Amino acid sequence: MEELADILPSGEWPENFSLLNFEDLSKHYEPILFKLEAQPSKYLADVMSSIIATASPYQLLEDVHHHFNDISGLPVIDHEYKCVGVLSKKDVKNSAAGLKALVCNVMSTPAITLSAEKTVSDAAVLMLKNKIHRIPIVNESNQLVGIVTRTDIFTAMETSE
Repeated sequence: MEELADILPSGEWPENFSLLNFEDLSKHYEPILFKLEAQPSKYLADVMSSIIATASPYQLLEDVHHHFNDISGLPVIDHEYKCVGVLSKKDVKNSAAGLKALVCNVMSTPAITLSAEKTVSDAAVLMLKNKIHRIPIVNESNQLVGIVTRTDIFTAMETSE
């Protein structure tokens, strides 16, 4: 019989249910949630979009609003290309100052990011845990190199190679 520690990282779920954490729960249900042909261990580098629109913190919303005709969110980068936040269509819609607001005043910050060496499964767990729709992908200097969306993650989990 499989050891509990092999199923759940903490090994404490059944006896100490109150200590259950999100990582243990997702590890426990991974065989049920993912199809056999799914690719949850595929690297984000293989599924991310590397050509992406961005915003800077001190742009007006009216200068970036046109991007939301095609996409629902933009990474926000500073002058060193470091990801400092994410601007979503919802952030723009909820702006009290309308399109005259600065991006930095309405963006979600800090940005929840991952490296390209993380897996599709890592991104799926992070999206579910934080209730987010996109994750900027950054290098070791926190500079933006790509982005993954829920659609990228779902596609990777539905396809086999």
